[in-house]
Amino acid sequence: MSIRVRRPATERLMLSDGDYLVVKQDLTAGEYRELMRASTRAITVTTDAGAATPQIELDPIAAGVAMVVAYLLDWSFADADGNKIAIADQPPAVVRAALDYIDGDAYLEVQTAIQAHQAARAAAIAEEKKTRSGASSPGRTLTSVG
Repeated sequence: MSIRVRRPATERLMLSDGDYLVVKQDLTAGEYRELMRASTRAITVTTDAGAATPQIELDPIAAGVAMVVAYLLDWSFADADGNKIAIADQPPAVVRAALDYIDGDAYLEVQTAIQAHQAARAAAIAEEKKTRSGASSPGRTLTSVG
C-alpha cells in the first residue's frame, strides 16, 4: 500500500536584498484544483450559425497570481515606513491585495522564485518516483487510430 498524502512542509526561498519567501513545499489536491479554477475565465464562443457555447480558457495573468497565492505563506517584505506587510495566516484576498501593493519588479521576482520552486519540486517528485519503483516508468503515449 502506498502513501498518497505528504506531510505539510515549507521552504524558504531567498530573494535579492536579503528578502525571503516562505512557501508550501507542495500543494494538496484541493489547493491544486483551486489554483486551476482561479487560473481560468469563462468565455462565450459563437459559431457561424449563431449558437453561443460557454467555454473556459486559461487567463495568463490570473494564472500567475493564482500560483503565487497558492504557494505563498509569508515573506519578509516591508512597506515604505519599514513595517512588515503581514500576509501569514491571511485569506487569499488579503495576500492578493498585498501582491498588488508591492512594486512590479518585486512581484516578478516573487513569481519567478515560486515558478522555479514549483519546477524543482516537480523534478524532485519525478526522481522520487523513479527510486521508489527502482526504474522509471514509461510516459503516457497516445495510440494512433486508423
